[in-house]
Amino acid sequence: MLTVTFSKNPDGVYYEVRIEGHAEYAEMGQDIVCAGISVLFVNTATSIEKLTSDEVELWEDEETEISGFRIISSKISDEAVLLMDSLILGLNGIADEYGDKYIVIIYR
Repeated sequence: MLTVTFSKNPDGVYYEVRIEGHAEYAEMGQDIVCAGISVLFVNTATSIEKLTSDEVELWEDEETEISGFRIISSKISDEAVLLMDSLILGLNGIADEYGDKYIVIIYR
């Protein structure tokens, strides 16, 4: 199962997303659930970095199977908030379609 965790900053804005594990919907390289989540994740981080004034910090640890990004700007732009909301919308769509057997989303 793949776990996605969103964290809010003190202003109540989602600023960080962390992905852990694998969906295990299918074999590695054939897993459409993992592929969909990866595309949404990478596109959101890249969009925030390229289309807003915000700075993004990415990380990945292949050994622990944890990756993520955080917006490190002191004031997160409205555009970055919208892009994070879009990521949440997309991930919830995948979770609704494939169920909590493959993906769990946690909000902090």
